[in-house]
Amino acid sequence: MHIRQISAALDTKVAQLDKQLKQLQDQQQRQGDNPEPNLLEDITALNQMRDKLLKSKDLAWRAHQLRDANDEERRARQRAMGLAMCGVSLLGALLLIYFALQ
Repeated sequence: MHIRQISAALDTKVAQLDKQLKQLQDQQQRQGDNPEPNLLEDITALNQMRDKLLKSKDLAWRAHQLRDANDEERRARQRAMGLAMCGVSLLGALLLIYFALQ
């Protein structure tokens, strides 16, 4: 999966959790001062899941950025190596021409 697909999937899950949280909070308000203990536990659990999803999304983006940075460094080394090889090849070709003309 690409990072944008992962991010979109996590955003969808967060939106679903937000919707469930809203419903549970509305239910809690309707119950007033005596909410069901399970209701409070469910709200707490959903908030924790939401936080974990947001942290997962953040970690996924950080990993993606680190990979991109490493890829750019590797490409820069490859470019430098390629230029060095071209220089050596050019020098070799010049030496061959020199020896061929003598």
